[in-house]
Amino acid sequence: MESALITPILLLFIFGIFEFGFAFRDYLTVANATREGVREASVAGNLADTDYRTLRSIQRATAALSTNGLDLVVVFKATSPTDAVPASCAAGTSVPNVCNVYMASDFNVVETDWGCQSTSNTPPDPIDSPDLNWCPKDRQVSTGSGLDYVGIYVKATHEYVTGLFGDTIVFEDQMILKVEPHD
Repeated sequence: MESALITPILLLFIFGIFEFGFAFRDYLTVANATREGVREASVAGNLADTDYRTLRSIQRATAALSTNGLDLVVVFKATSPTDAVPASCAAGTSVPNVCNVYMASDFNVVETDWGCQSTSNTPPDPIDSPDLNWCPKDRQVSTGSGLDYVGIYVKATHEYVTGLFGDTIVFEDQMILKVEPHD
């Protein structure tokens, strides 16, 4: 009789520990990926392939996530270290001179397709560079003209294994750093 009462509670605790552990791993992965990405974006500054390098560092840092876990990466222009990611950017829309929005599929874009290349007169065109909206070459890296702040926002969905605590939970993180000077 006692085991019939205790077994379900014990199983709930065991599954809870597993679910919490996996969710916490994904939370830490998102937080670390955000920090790795913003460091790379800050150091690379206004190089033509800054966003490519940033996405590569985020890709390496999110290796622990499931293949469909990473939802969105936003590289955005901030005016201070306390700014929030613009709402339209967080919703998945790139805004000229404000942000570049990347999906997991952008990890497959080859390096030569970056660098703010436009092939049409009305950007963004599907064959334009994915970093065209806030071109890394336009970022201020001179102390004389004032340095830009660059922000990284990462959003990922964690799928629960057992479903006892829901189906999914979304983890979001952002960080902002001043672009490193390149005088």
